[in-house]
Amino acid sequence: MKHTKMTRLKKFIVGFMMACAVSSGAAMADDGRSDHLLPPNFTVYRSGDAVVNHPMPGARAVRLPTRNLYRGQDGGYVACYSHREAGSAYPVGGDIYVVGQVRLRGAYDGRIFQPRGYRGKDISALPKFKQICGRALKVCHDDACWAGGDTGGWFGIP
Repeated sequence: MKHTKMTRLKKFIVGFMMACAVSSGAAMADDGRSDHLLPPNFTVYRSGDAVVNHPMPGARAVRLPTRNLYRGQDGGYVACYSHREAGSAYPVGGDIYVVGQVRLRGAYDGRIFQPRGYRGKDISALPKFKQICGRALKVCHDDACWAGGDTGGWFGIP
């Protein structure tokens, strides 16, 4: 059962990130420099099961809390997930909700962000990342959340 939920979650996230690739919050700034940080209150738009990062007819704007703990160019975002609906930004399937996202040092391997020192590792069960989400997002206190790196769609990574 747990495997089925994670498979559904992964499929949803891939579809979600593909939709997000249409419009990126990391566009080039007017002066040509890369604006690689997402805003603290990143707005996404939800319509049914679809969540995108640009307005679309019938979609409701939702604030996705974003904490830029690392500000360097060699960074990316982990999404923080919870089984608690209260305080979440939106559901991704079953009883899993996105609470927010946190920028850390590391690199993307395709569309999956891999924090520095954790390349090729599943970070979702690691206490360190539960703690990072817990310190960065109030809703995630007491290890109520876990992290995942499938966030490349914000930057148009296929």
